[in-house]
Amino acid sequence: MSKPNIIIVVADQLRYDSLGASGNSDVKTPNIDTLAEQGIVFNRAFSSCPICSPYRGQLLTGCYSHVNGVVDNEYKLRTDLTTLPQVLGKAGYHTAFVGKLHLGYGPYPKEKRLGFGYMAAYNHPRWDFVYYENEKGPIKVDNWPPENETNLTIRFIEDHIQDRGDQPFALILVWPLPHWPYDLYPYQFKTYDPNFLRISPNVPTVMADYARRDFAEYYGCISALDAQFGRILGCLDEQRIAENTLLCMTSDHGDHIFSHGFVKPMDTWMHRSLRMSKASPYDESAHIPFIARWPAGIKGSRSTDALFNSVDVMPSILGLCGIDVPTGVQGADLSHVFRGEEGPLAKSVYLQILGPGWPDRTRSIGLWRAVRTGRYTYARWLDNEVGPLLFDHDADPWEMKNLAVNPEYASILSELEGELEKWMQKTADPFDTGERYADTRMLKLGQEYNDPKWNRIAKSPHWL
Repeated sequence: MSKPNIIIVVADQLRYDSLGASGNSDVKTPNIDTLAEQGIVFNRAFSSCPICSPYRGQLLTGCYSHVNGVVDNEYKLRTDLTTLPQVLGKAGYHTAFVGKLHLGYGPYPKEKRLGFGYMAAYNHPRWDFVYYENEKGPIKVDNWPPENETNLTIRFIEDHIQDRGDQPFALILVWPLPHWPYDLYPYQFKTYDPNFLRISPNVPTVMADYARRDFAEYYGCISALDAQFGRILGCLDEQRIAENTLLCMTSDHGDHIFSHGFVKPMDTWMHRSLRMSKASPYDESAHIPFIARWPAGIKGSRSTDALFNSVDVMPSILGLCGIDVPTGVQGADLSHVFRGEEGPLAKSVYLQILGPGWPDRTRSIGLWRAVRTGRYTYARWLDNEVGPLLFDHDADPWEMKNLAVNPEYASILSELEGELEKWMQKTADPFDTGERYADTRMLKLGQEYNDPKWNRIAKSPHWL
């Protein structure tokens, strides 16, 4: 069998439970649901470091954030690590990245493209919402950004088929939404009435109306993205390449949207300890969708409860393509799970936050490590600045009862602490022992900012 084409679509800040395929009957996502019906759904996929830039670093390297250099937003990816597009390029792939890079500012000459042959990207849409096509730019975006990025994706596919039809391609598309502000989407999708939306029981009663209002916009934006996803499905059919294309749909992290009382970082009316819409070990933040379809190579129309972490994406895709995984990659090759075959499965996944936010939310997020098993979440913070968390997902799927303070769960707490320490040792994470900066308490790992301006901004108060 010839190597498959590869498309990975990432929606920024899309919660696991906000798709029809995840069991949400309020939101309308017919195209993504079609992918789920035809492919494999990972019910337990997670973002190991649930913030924008760190996720991207893990996706591209298969290494945890304390290893790849992207310890927080606006940090550089280490150049001595092998990236997914570099490996695929050497294996004969035509590689491309479209959308929100958040790993460096344009223009993007070859040495800044992280191994991609073609890049149509921008760093972050709130400040530089113009994109660069490799060295060319800046190019102003006049239409809705995800529509423009889908246009660029379809153009790349069509041009590739016309000019390089016998060569496989690999493309990563990252939409900047449904990241807040949630109301940035076409009016035709503003169809959700807040009064008829259900919210989870972990949203405090006093915040329920606010949550419904936000979900009405959040779901509208997701439906608008789903329409763009439908265009990609249509393109693959029109070009007659759907059969041998590995198409993945996922997210970089979730969003609390008032679950557990957490609000947005800029909501200064709330105490700083609750201003973290992501970057927590709670499921609303770390649990993400991951759906894959490859008709020629994956057993479809099924789901799996196998634990799947963001660092596992790179090695699993390489495994599916029959390409050797580079030395130093820390993620696991779960290609056997995609194929529906027997093979080793992880007992837990490792979660982490290394940095204080963008650029400084130290007093809200804090610095923590966690393990997530099929049943439990266990997390603890640096210097115990926040008490440990322990949730039993079988008995408490909404994570409303912290069992860490219950003496009846002391043995489970001890077992999971042991599991956490094994992950620290296995990944060489110096969380408990490493040297730290006095001001941010971040580990000194040789990390560098993408732009020198952050050295200045990081020293000033920000959303605190």
